[in-house]
Amino acid sequence: MGYNIRACSGINTTQGIRNVFKDSLIKRASRNVFYKILAESTKVLPALLFIYVARKLGSEDFGRLSFAFSFTGMCILITDFGLNRLLVRNVSRQKELTEEYVANIYVLKIALSFMCVIVMGLFVIFAGYTGEVITLVMIFGGAMFFRSLSDVSCAVFNAHEQMDKEAVLKGINHILLFISGAVVLALGFGLFELSKVFLVVHLISSIIGCFMVYKYIVNIRPCFNPRFWYFILKESIPIALAVTFGVIYVKIDIVMLSLIRGNNVEIGWYSAAVRIIELMHVIPAVVASAIFPIFSILHKESMDSLGKAYKTSFKYLLVTALPIVVGTLLLSDRIIDLVYGEEYVKAIPALRILACSLIFIFVNYILLNILVAAGKQKINAIVTGICLFVNISLNMCLIPYYGYLGAGYATVVTEIALFAMCWYYATKYISNVNIAAVLSRPLISVIIMGVFIVLTNAKLNLAFVIILSALIYFTCLLLFRFLTKDDKLILLYLLGK
Repeated sequence: MGYNIRACSGINTTQGIRNVFKDSLIKRASRNVFYKILAESTKVLPALLFIYVARKLGSEDFGRLSFAFSFTGMCILITDFGLNRLLVRNVSRQKELTEEYVANIYVLKIALSFMCVIVMGLFVIFAGYTGEVITLVMIFGGAMFFRSLSDVSCAVFNAHEQMDKEAVLKGINHILLFISGAVVLALGFGLFELSKVFLVVHLISSIIGCFMVYKYIVNIRPCFNPRFWYFILKESIPIALAVTFGVIYVKIDIVMLSLIRGNNVEIGWYSAAVRIIELMHVIPAVVASAIFPIFSILHKESMDSLGKAYKTSFKYLLVTALPIVVGTLLLSDRIIDLVYGEEYVKAIPALRILACSLIFIFVNYILLNILVAAGKQKINAIVTGICLFVNISLNMCLIPYYGYLGAGYATVVTEIALFAMCWYYATKYISNVNIAAVLSRPLISVIIMGVFIVLTNAKLNLAFVIILSALIYFTCLLLFRFLTKDDKLILLYLLGK
């Protein structure tokens, strides 16, 4: 079924829309997004735990924790090798492939992750890090090993569009992590005990994930099939390169800060800002991951429908990012003070710099996913490779002179470069989005919102400022008739009206 509601003859009323979209892609997308929001909303709990860690242990210990967490997370994500994305894309199209993919990919991920943990340990030893940091890295490496197995389970649920199972698994993981970590810190324990909490919780989550896949999807029978491994690794290389390059350029800033500056306090300030920005990534991540299986199906069935789905998701992520960017820029000092306290006042400029990257990050999620769904993963590998080179080069030039702020500038420029290249190829192979037309009314709305923030920031409670600003922005969009007739009909349908 096509995505354009006007393409169906005789469909001009809300009742007609309901008939067309009953059990349609729109309904599936809304269900997927709902459960994705449910799953990702629990990420607030680990974020709160990191805030508690920052306040409880101070900027220096928080810097050590951030380095170990970022370094191991970066390395383990690289070992994903694009396998999860490939599993979702191929199995969502052909469900009969589930057993073969699951049986082999679980075993393959165990082998890749185990090798990665060994390499991480050797790196920190020969790089001359202290014994404390080496121990932290090894413990977090083990935690990330088990997390990679949970990610495979989530990929299986995504391929079968059973996002409710993913929501349960992630919810259990985040709740256990938050409660256990908070209790350990409240009892007066330090970094090592907290790192062991991550290890145990991710172990438990990986076991639960495997059990849920076995119970609800397919019987897990570990399999070593060299021919299939060769085939899957060969097919995943472009995606793997894109994932590897993307993960490195996103995570490398903290690692390079550690290597070049060696100042854990500075890393703590920068990480404080990064954590807030990463929390905002939840919005585009939810939309992109929920709609990716549908992108994959549409590419096989109708390029016209794929183009319309792409333009719609691009449009609304762009419009959602605008008020977040402006609000963060204008309220960053109050946000840092509320979240972390006076010790992290130097995180304010870093937050302002990183906030500028958000508008590009939001749409980059969609751009990268649409290219993979359309079978253009080689393009993703090329553009993310270029961005990795740009990011590392900028970090090497800027960090020695500007420290953690230089890392922030490098991130913004890299995201702009990624957007420019991905947008060019999405326009060439999928569909053209008229960005100027999309932004004209939202820009006026966000300017009005910004004026309101400036006038009321010193007078109102921060929560009131944020809520009222959001209301003003979206009210202006309605008054300026940003929503098209089709948009309104789809929204009414999704709301059950």
